[in-house]
Amino acid sequence: MSIKGWAVTAGIGAAAGAVAVLMMPRSNPTRKLAAKAANKVEDVAWKVSDTLNSKLDMNM
Repeated sequence: MSIKGWAVTAGIGAAAGAVAVLMMPRSNPTRKLAAKAANKVEDVAWKVSDTLNSKLDMNM
């Protein structure tokens, strides 16, 4: 399987998993854990974005 095929398969699997988690009741521990993980990923993405922007601003 090529890298593109693997990436598409992984993306579809992740999307299906996300939909399944979102269909669970809000009190479900799995959904709570997924929400915490998503928040942490979002925080890291913002930090990376801020770091890149500050480094790019310093070079200009």
